[in-house]
Amino acid sequence: MRAFEAAARKGALQDAADELLISPSAVSHQIKSLELFLGVKLFTRGPEGLTLTPEGAAYAGRLSAALDSIDAATQTALGAAAEGPVRVQALASFAQLWLIPRLGDFLASNPDVPVEVRTDTEDHPLDGSDTDLAILYAEATPEGAVCDRLMGEEIFPVAAPAWLADNALATPDDLSAHCLIGCGLAPGEWSDWLAGAGAAHRAVRPQLMFDARSQVLEAAAEGLGLAMNRSPFGAGMLRTGRLAAPFAYRHRTGFAFWVVVPERAATRPGVKRLRAWLLSQAG
Repeated sequence: MRAFEAAARKGALQDAADELLISPSAVSHQIKSLELFLGVKLFTRGPEGLTLTPEGAAYAGRLSAALDSIDAATQTALGAAAEGPVRVQALASFAQLWLIPRLGDFLASNPDVPVEVRTDTEDHPLDGSDTDLAILYAEATPEGAVCDRLMGEEIFPVAAPAWLADNALATPDDLSAHCLIGCGLAPGEWSDWLAGAGAAHRAVRPQLMFDARSQVLEAAAEGLGLAMNRSPFGAGMLRTGRLAAPFAYRHRTGFAFWVVVPERAATRPGVKRLRAWLLSQAG
């Protein structure tokens, strides 16, 4: 009934699927099952899309009112706080460098949605956890949940503007003569970027290592040398001028960040609002 009501209101399977966080084929299957149960045709399907039959239009009107009443009664009975916080899982670096600087906008617009952010250095499976929404870092589309691609990843060197003013860099090969700052979680990133940039000397070894991306970027901003930025982490420092990129080349790693919602949490209002907000921020 939910699938039919959404399709009738939206006028398209895709729009209904987006609202319900399921696939268009799942919406279509549920509508067909409902038609078989009722013994009437609810839609006609043509080149222009879906058109409600007279029986479908009458049923949709009564159904929408009934579902609204059920939703209102449920919210009244449970209370807004009963839904609990939206539990978000994200890599520590992503939370610190991208999510937290933006999260105030969501909280101001959604004061009734409490958010609980959990961080770690590695992604963890959603199966068996109480996570409602995860921001996962992966090369391929995560399986077994509703997911949207948030943004791709590019890597490129950065340094403090004052450091760059004192250290001339004409070509990528000049990097090997300076202090390179590396991250223990991505030991091959300098070689990957140099290879993509066409440098002759690609087998470089960072002189200074940290185990967190935030520390890598902070060290570069303090003038200790060149760091490898992985978008979107250094966006704030680049925007404020604490860091600058000496070369235009951006190396695409093939990895991306994904907003992933387990099926059990997909219909929660707070989860749906946070998911929509996250996707709007990536634009």
